[in-house]
Amino acid sequence: MLIFWRQGYNATSLSQLLETMAISRSSFYAAFTDKRTLYVEALTLFSQRTNAVLLSVADDHNPSQAIKNFFEYTLFSVPARRMRRGCMMVNSVLELADVDEGLSVLASQKLGEIEQAFEVCFERAIQSGAFSSQQTAKELAQFVMTVNQGLRVASRQKMSKKELHNILNTTVTLLGLAA
Repeated sequence: MLIFWRQGYNATSLSQLLETMAISRSSFYAAFTDKRTLYVEALTLFSQRTNAVLLSVADDHNPSQAIKNFFEYTLFSVPARRMRRGCMMVNSVLELADVDEGLSVLASQKLGEIEQAFEVCFERAIQSGAFSSQQTAKELAQFVMTVNQGLRVASRQKMSKKELHNILNTTVTLLGLAA
């Protein structure tokens, strides 16, 4: 997962995968069939880890805190080298959109799962009366996901954590979630 995340699908060779995994070519083919199958597994693992973070912070009825916690755990509290990698799912959509539609669609679906979790968080907050908005929970979740994708690209452009924090704080304020 790490080598794909760092280099992307196309730039990662089979020999690099074999060396990183410390396995033989025959073991690789017996376990994964091909590079694409391994990439699907790596992307799925990355998605599961990201979803676990979001689900752990989205349980309460406070979308502001859930959003802040999600970005804190996935972007701001990680080592700089990891932050600079961006998001494997966003990277996959960008890299593979015109190269491998199936992998790009898979990455988009995985991002959609995160968006759905944000939607649930907004829906709970709206239903409980803890938050009200002119926008639907779905529209709010779409907006947060667009910001998420932009932050991930900005992190790959080596934008500072302070600048990324400022964008997140502006987002929370624009959503009417600022305390």
